[in-house]
Amino acid sequence: MTAPPDDLQTLWQTQEPEIPPMTLDDIRKKAAALERLVRRRNLVEHLAAAITIPLFGAYVWFLPGWMLKAGSALVILGIAYMQWQMRRRATAGRAVTEGAAGIVLDSYRHALTRQRDALTSVWRWYILPYVPGLALMLLGSWSEVQGDGLLLARIIIGLAVAVIALILAVIWLANLLAAARLQQRIDELDRLTAG
Repeated sequence: MTAPPDDLQTLWQTQEPEIPPMTLDDIRKKAAALERLVRRRNLVEHLAAAITIPLFGAYVWFLPGWMLKAGSALVILGIAYMQWQMRRRATAGRAVTEGAAGIVLDSYRHALTRQRDALTSVWRWYILPYVPGLALMLLGSWSEVQGDGLLLARIIIGLAVAVIALILAVIWLANLLAAARLQQRIDELDRLTAG
């Protein structure tokens, strides 16, 4: 006896999807793709630093007031620190795509773990180094405002603080989400090697 169509549809919709097993070739491709992605991301970060360091260097010379100048210098130091930490924590190693399956799997898992760890700690080495310089610049802007338009200028500075805080929060959350996706890949590899 066959089940009524509604029961078959319910059974079909509630069954666990079958995940096809990952082949060694799939892992090799994913390892190479991760390496390319990380290299591209790091290149973009280096290019951004190459643009922002001279910009804040000009601020050191041309902005009025010692707080704006010192804040700009602190931002430059924050960028330099972030670049050093990125190189230390998040550089892509050469993907091992040749050799025994165990070596390829271990190499890929290590690369995923390294990137996950870098992304989960991004608030310490990527976001936090900017905060003292930006805070000093905003404080300097606040203290430089005088005369007519004082209220409007301070409202604008307050909005700038809110926008900067929002941007930093979005960066932090985006990195946490990316780290969670990497953890899913690590878990998938662990299931593959356990089974």
